[in-house]
Amino acid sequence: MPFSQPKLLFDRTTISTTVRDLAKRISQDYPGGNLVLICILKGAFVFLSDLIRCLDIPVEIDFVRLASYGSGQISSRSVKITKDIEIPIQGKDVLIVEDIVDTGWTLEYLMERLSGHHPKSLRICSLLNKEARREVSIQIDYVGFAVEDRFLVGYGLDVDEKYRSLPDICYLEEDPAP
Repeated sequence: MPFSQPKLLFDRTTISTTVRDLAKRISQDYPGGNLVLICILKGAFVFLSDLIRCLDIPVEIDFVRLASYGSGQISSRSVKITKDIEIPIQGKDVLIVEDIVDTGWTLEYLMERLSGHHPKSLRICSLLNKEARREVSIQIDYVGFAVEDRFLVGYGLDVDEKYRSLPDICYLEEDPAP
């Protein structure tokens, strides 16, 4: 489906301010550090990169890659892990770092899976929260922006691997039929 040119939603300055604010809250909530950040690839890696540089506490980092969308825009509701965590999280404070929470299916699956590792605590930080599309009740502990139901790209978010490198968060609209 053809899209319009990306239209600005949040510029890099606004994103940077929000990421710093999130990092400040997280640092205050975990004053002793020893927090494990688990980044959901691929979309959240840009957010994670900026977030960790703003934290005032020591952290460990790991990555997980989950598939539920393929090349489409609609969640299949069937989630599979294509890259699992590698460091032990038992007895540790864990914070999942996500780019956008949409239907909630992916995070529900990951929360259940990680809970089986018996972390001390398990929370979620998402740069974007698209509540209008939520199908599963999920608690997001740290949210950067609440967003409308638009297709978003940039700052790590993509459509078929395009637009990830945009420094701003933009939205795409379907081009009207010719």
